Amino acid sequence: MRGKFAQLKPCLFSGLLCVILTIDLSNQWEVPVVGLPREMYDRYVDAVDPRAEPAELLKLAEGGNIQAQYVYALRHTAYAPIDLQLKEDKDVAFRWTQKAAEKGHSRAMAVLGFYYSRGNGVARDLKKAEEWASKAIKKGQPMGFRVLGDVTKEQALAKKPKNGAPEDKKQKADYEKGMKDAYAYYQRGADAGDRVSLRLLAEGHDEGVPGMPRNYELGTELLKRSAMRRDLVAISRLALRMEEGVKAPRDLAQAYAWRLVLTQLTGKAEDAEALDQLERNMRLSEIKSGQEAAAKILKELPSEASDALSRLHTSR
Repeated sequence: MRGKFAQLKPCLFSGLLCVILTIDLSNQWEVPVVGLPREMYDRYVDAVDPRAEPAELLKLAEGGNIQAQYVYALRHTAYAPIDLQLKEDKDVAFRWTQKAAEKGHSRAMAVLGFYYSRGNGVARDLKKAEEWASKAIKKGQPMGFRVLGDVTKEQALAKKPKNGAPEDKKQKADYEKGMKDAYAYYQRGADAGDRVSLRLLAEGHDEGVPGMPRNYELGTELLKRSAMRRDLVAISRLALRMEEGVKAPRDLAQAYAWRLVLTQLTGKAEDAEALDQLERNMRLSEIKSGQEAAAKILKELPSEASDALSRLHTSR
């Protein structure tokens, strides 16, 4: 009897492990166990080519394909990869993002929260922004933390005591708690890999918000981490920081490197002009050092395809 039980032990263990993993996946995706096969099909099998013709994407979206709905919406915004952008249309973007979010697309949930927080294609509604960001977080979407941080920060700033006004201890305490909560959300987003959260944390350390003493060195490090995730705003700010020697030691070679990287990534005339202007004030040895540093950075940055995927994939 013991021998037979010993033979069954691996099977029993495997079966128990499958049950645990299935329940865990059901909880993580917020989908009933019986709905997991359909969810897996939508996520991994019923793939959508983001480069498909708009008419084809629209047909799939109207047929209920949530990835097509999300991609079709994204391609009508300035946030889409440049080669996929269609005519910007906030109404179209909001409508199809909402449809995808209501069907459980986690990235669409976070984006919908972002739209409500900014009033993009819809009237601003911080309560709805918070609701959709919270739903996105429950499905493992890092962008949700950033949106919750934005909403919480705005609510906190509304409670900030005015200069010259009589001190209200409760109002001040509410403001400080709100700011701490907001940056705690940014920290969670940064820990989960959200590049904008990293940049916002850098801003917090630069400004010295409640709970975050002013720390330019840490702010610079966070900007670098954001920049190395291909955040164009962080790259631009880092270049300016190094060029002006404000909040970081002046380093023209590093400033040149980051401006050269930005020029390569954007192809914009204004970025090339800023690079040329900087070069006119540099020694040849500094330029050479900057070019070498830029080459190294460009090798280490996520590829354009990988960056695009981070905005197109459900779970990124």
